[in-house]
This record gives sequence, structure tokens and C-alpha cells, in this order.
Amino acid sequence: MTHTVSLLVENHEGVLSRIARLFDGRSYRLESLTTKPTADYETNRITLVVSGAHNALVKVEKQLEKLIDVINLEVRQESVVI
Repeated sequence: MTHTVSLLVENHEGVLSRIARLFDGRSYRLESLTTKPTADYETNRITLVVSGAHNALVKVEKQLEKLIDVINLEVRQESVVI
């Protein structure tokens, strides 16, 4: 199953590294990662496309929500077309 995780985060050094580390060793494959600044210099938008077990994503979501730098989190489930 593929999921798109969209994050609004504070623009600080090391934020992306902390977020990427949450996916390390969690039965999830990080397929795509995109970052872009928002109109406000103090925030960035990070979009992750990940695949793996749903229960692993639930754990990662909870960990992301605990990060102080994460302002908003949205997860969208996508069906895989073969």
C-alpha cells in the first residue's frame, strides 16, 4: 500500500533529518521525498511517498505528531495500480 504524507514543519536546521530517521527500520520504504518553502519563511512543506504495512504507518504518524517542529500532518492512502 502506498501513502502520501504531507507535513507542514518549522524551518529549522535538522528537521528533515529527524523526520527521515523515523522511517528507518520501520517496515516502510521511502519512495519519494520533496521539500519546498511556503510563503512564510518560517515554515516548509515536506511531502513523503511511502509504502509498507498500514500498522507501521500508524506508528510513524504518532511519532511525527510528537515532533515539536511538525505543525500539521496529513496522510492520504493511495491504491496501487499494476
